[in-house]
Amino acid sequence: MSTRVLARMAPSGIYLLRGIPRELQRTARQRAVREETTLQRVLLQALREYAAGTWRPRPTRGGTAAARDAGPA
Repeated sequence: MSTRVLARMAPSGIYLLRGIPRELQRTARQRAVREETTLQRVLLQALREYAAGTWRPRPTRGGTAAARDAGPA
């Protein structure tokens, strides 16, 4: 199913994140379970903190995230 179809079916917001390593997903889910929460709640809290300006991601090696996410020129 393409992301365009998902966007039309769920205008309230479904986001597909690409490029997240399986090991990172697995360990994040395991930690969320240990802490009796959900991965969704963890991600929402991180997004709230970022939007509020109380959390800033560390710069990545190889340039800024914006430059990296833009892809090849």
